[in-house]
Amino acid sequence: MKNPCPFNFPVTGHAGVRLLRRIAFGMILLPVVSCMAADRVVPVEEQAPDVETRPASALGTTAITVNGRIQPHGQPTTYWFEHGTSTEYGQTTAERPLPPRLAAYYHESWDQKSWDEGLTGWRGGMSSKDLTHLAEGGKSGGFVRFSEPTADDTNHADGIGTVNLAQYFYPGTYPSGSGAYAYLAAGHPDLRDARMSLWVRGNHWVPNGSELVFWAQSDHDVARQLTADWRRANWAYTGFSLNDHLQSGKWEFVEYRLLNDSHAWTYAGNANQRTSYAYAPLDNVLGQLNCNFFHILAFVELTTGAVKNQPRGSIDFDEFTLAYRNDSLVFPGNGGKLVSAPSDALDNARTLADGWRHGPGKMWRSAARPSGPQEFVYGFEKTVTIKAVQIHQHSQWPSKEIEVLVSPDGQLWKTVFGKTLPERSPAGPNFTFLLERLSEKATQMKVRILSGYKAEHWGLGEIEVFGSDAVMSTDDDWYHVNMDIKDLKPGQTYVYRLVAKSSTGTTRGRHQTFTVPVTATPLVITGEASRIGARSAKIEGRLNALGTRTQFYFEYGSEGNYAEKTPLQYGGLQITPRTVLANLTGLKPGAVCHYRLVGTNETGTSYGEDKTLKTRAE
Repeated sequence: MKNPCPFNFPVTGHAGVRLLRRIAFGMILLPVVSCMAADRVVPVEEQAPDVETRPASALGTTAITVNGRIQPHGQPTTYWFEHGTSTEYGQTTAERPLPPRLAAYYHESWDQKSWDEGLTGWRGGMSSKDLTHLAEGGKSGGFVRFSEPTADDTNHADGIGTVNLAQYFYPGTYPSGSGAYAYLAAGHPDLRDARMSLWVRGNHWVPNGSELVFWAQSDHDVARQLTADWRRANWAYTGFSLNDHLQSGKWEFVEYRLLNDSHAWTYAGNANQRTSYAYAPLDNVLGQLNCNFFHILAFVELTTGAVKNQPRGSIDFDEFTLAYRNDSLVFPGNGGKLVSAPSDALDNARTLADGWRHGPGKMWRSAARPSGPQEFVYGFEKTVTIKAVQIHQHSQWPSKEIEVLVSPDGQLWKTVFGKTLPERSPAGPNFTFLLERLSEKATQMKVRILSGYKAEHWGLGEIEVFGSDAVMSTDDDWYHVNMDIKDLKPGQTYVYRLVAKSSTGTTRGRHQTFTVPVTATPLVITGEASRIGARSAKIEGRLNALGTRTQFYFEYGSEGNYAEKTPLQYGGLQITPRTVLANLTGLKPGAVCHYRLVGTNETGTSYGEDKTLKTRAE
């Protein structure tokens, strides 16, 4: 049954343009609309996908990134974009499936009481040594601290600019040098629209214009990671900054999402024409985050005149939790089913596939003093191809010898590997697991514990199985999607719309238009103001240098006369849009201030739309 009122809205005139710009900067959260047929409320499971086509962004003068949102109502859903020079479209992008639910969890507490010893695989700074572990004083005991001064990372000076690496972590396949490999989702975690939460505290923190943001780094090809021609893409999540939680000097809880929308991110670029840092589409990078992720300080100012102006103080981090897409074939939402498990165990075996690696209430223990193998059998809704099996350890009652078997029919069984599960890892429980890569078709899989390190109990953390051919259900929530469309004509206006299809119907979003730039004159959009005080405010915008070295500044003043200008700053030379910002001081209390972004390069100067802010009265 087709959804009687798919979630769309008209965008016309000047008011519509302003609305689109506010949406692009993440200033408006659109409500979910309850849809009703003429005679009854349509159950969620019968609703066709709700679809919203969102504004595009330029990729130089021959390509664009198109964006949209889909509410699949929990149903497996595919999507694509139609595009062309008229509303007849004529071309479509490749059809892709929406990823599965946000139901895989990674957690670090840095608390020795829960076996999270020391840094647990985390690093800090260019030297990798600017992050330290403190055993007491956090929200639950231990925590980690990043301290300035640290070395500046100028590898992205022609993109987002100079950054400082506050804390970083290797969730994937990249050799970290520490011997600590977390291998979230077997090394390819999907962080599209992921949920982040953590506690932070600033200690005498002076940002000096910098912003604490999330950073994602992914290799184009993991097989080339250690070769001379490695290629890696870096994106900074400039849609959310943690700065406002660092000023009180107290522990503050932060929670946010990594919205998979190109307007909320800044491609980091490179410096000195380094070819190793190379663009890859945002959707690809977040969908397979195989290298590392950070909290970094972006927009670091190297000097103000002859004086260095880097951040000062330190930042504490604790209780970090990441919820990402769960691709495990044994997760119930992906068609996995626990067929059998030891009946006399002390814990429910269903916790082994609930998405959590370990922790209180999220691990399994056998009955006291097991005398024989402990077996877990999982079934799949259809024949799947198993490509990796990842088995995690119990922090108190570790198992030792593990055997894994597969069956095409539940009758004939084939042993695919037998291995020793490490008792523990110096980096902590998130690094204590078996990971075996293979290629086996199966309708059932069996995990057998043959022995343990302790006689009292044998135990396990999470069991994860990765592969293909399963049909995975989605969240009953909005998904942000984007794709790059290439080989376009400079100066041509294109029409595009998002299309989503599930078993309940196909929904087409309303069309949007985008004119591809004809020259390299910068593209600028004036953004919103924040941190507005009586005499100061932060203002921001989006700038696309279109491949030419570009500078920018903000004009501001009363009555729209723009009597003042912020200092000229370098905006890089990438072909992608980036966030730029400035901090205004010396404003009049209780007054209206007009401002706009200006970008300039050798091909011309562009002026953003006029925006206003009103300072607080003293």
